Amino acid sequence: MIKLQDSQIAQILPECFAKKAEVRAVSFAIHKAVERLIGYCGAIGVFASIDTAVGNVLDLLAIELGTQYYDDSLPIQTKRKLIKNTLVWHMNAGTPQAVEELVASVFGSGKVEEWFEYGGDPYYFKVITDTAMTPEMVDYFFGMICKVKNVRSHIQSIEIHHSREQAVRFGAFPSQTYKPMPVKDSFAVSHVKGE
Repeated sequence: MIKLQDSQIAQILPECFAKKAEVRAVSFAIHKAVERLIGYCGAIGVFASIDTAVGNVLDLLAIELGTQYYDDSLPIQTKRKLIKNTLVWHMNAGTPQAVEELVASVFGSGKVEEWFEYGGDPYYFKVITDTAMTPEMVDYFFGMICKVKNVRSHIQSIEIHHSREQAVRFGAFPSQTYKPMPVKDSFAVSHVKGE
């Protein structure tokens, strides 16, 4: 049995065609193209297994792809999201969309507001998220944003908004209180009729 990567079209043609130089040249060219395609197919398995790969494999893959914003200390789910978005971020680098995708990948939720949306100084933007961050995370995140934003834009702030649902109970009850009125001195007014 002949393997696909070792086969050539000239092997299955009648002998009268297989001996022609033009046919052998086309057969060889197609053989090289099939070899190349099969080589690319081997890489498909790596990208298909990102969701099941272990941490050290993800670290190596991130180095090979040049994954932006990647750090070995991140949680494994965050690493997977970053690696999956690598090629898209390379294409969208320097846009607000790239910063929003970074925020969504690292923190799960958040958005970017540009200066004209909130009335700030020109070319500034702020990031709004609801994820609690330690000072180390803020420094790391700030560094990652500086890599993805365009050169003329500057980050003004990272706002962390928290919302809390809490039951509010109130009540009312009627009451009656007795408050004694102060006693005033009695006085009499005399009215004198005119004569």
